[in-house]
Amino acid sequence: ELLSSKVKTFLLHVYIKRQQSKFFEESKTNTDNKKIVIQVDFSENFEIKQQDEVQSAHWSSKSVSIFTAYAWCGTNNYSFALVSNNISHDKYCVYNCITYIINKLKQQLPSLEEILFFSDGAASQFKQRYLMRNLTRMSYEYQLILSWHFFATSHAKGVVDAIGGSVKRIVWQQILTKKDKCENATDFINIAKTKTKAIIIDEITQEDIDKSKAQLQAFFSNTLSVQISKLIFHIENPNCPL
Repeated sequence: ELLSSKVKTFLLHVYIKRQQSKFFEESKTNTDNKKIVIQVDFSENFEIKQQDEVQSAHWSSKSVSIFTAYAWCGTNNYSFALVSNNISHDKYCVYNCITYIINKLKQQLPSLEEILFFSDGAASQFKQRYLMRNLTRMSYEYQLILSWHFFATSHAKGVVDAIGGSVKRIVWQQILTKKDKCENATDFINIAKTKTKAIIIDEITQEDIDKSKAQLQAFFSNTLSVQISKLIFHIENPNCPL
């Protein structure tokens, strides 16, 4: 009886997983310099350690956050790893990372018109009323068609996980050699940049986050809650600027 009561929910989950995966794969194959696909995610925070550190350091280590993204843009694709000392992973951090990526890609793709974002459904990061409302504002700000697609629960693994794993492995290997010392996000970036050119690595500073908070706090304060957000797997601006 318990199992049978779960069947309907499970079948819905399977349907969403299959449809989103199918749409994701189809979208990736139909990209060019005007329409692109971006998958984003926060990698697990990198805990800063030192080779041969004293035992007490285990209880007072710092961490840095790593926002990863991969953009399919037709013949040219781009990998991103945006590092920050701020580990909150909140709406302001997400906004800064997204705007950085859009600005960087608009430099590389002057004719860019549409971006399809894909991510997991983490409520603290992506699937929330603030991102839903801000997506519309950003669509007018950048004059782009923006949409966001959420994978089914536990089905968001992809190339972004490899990006996060790669940069963390690179930095950790250098720390083990004792040739480089990593104490913060800036050190992490400097080490990673010397070892890879395939990933665009940059810092999202606390100053950047504070500026966006001052800019968006009033905008977010009167954003209404979305009661059925758990059932939403696709959002877009109905009044597209283009």
